[in-house]
Amino acid sequence: MGKTIIVLILIAAAGYFVYQQVGRTPSEEEDLVTHLRDRYAAVVNQFASAAGRAGLLADSIGDADAAVTAMKKIRSELEELRKRLTEAGAIRKADALLEKIENFYLKNNILRP
Repeated sequence: MGKTIIVLILIAAAGYFVYQQVGRTPSEEEDLVTHLRDRYAAVVNQFASAAGRAGLLADSIGDADAAVTAMKKIRSELEELRKRLTEAGAIRKADALLEKIENFYLKNNILRP
C-alpha cells in the first residue's frame, strides 16, 4: 500500500512537470519574435516563388526585389527588438532568427544593408 502511494505521487509529479513544460504560454516578448519569424517565413516563400518564376514573367524580378526589401525590414525590426528583449527564451529565439536571416543573405548572394 505504501509503495503504491509513492508510485502514484511520483507519477503525479512527473505529469505536473510535463504539463508545466508543454502547457506553458509564450511571453509577450516571445510572441513578438514569433511574429517576426512568421513574416520571415512568408518572405522566404515569396522570394522562392519569384526565383522559380524568373525568366517566365516580367514582374518576377520586382517580386524578388520586394522580398529582399521586406527581408531587410524584418532584419532591422528584429535588431531593434533584440536590443529591448530581457527574457532569455526570447533572446535565444531572436538570435536564431537573426542567424536564419544571415544564412538567407549568404545563400542568395544578397548584400547586407
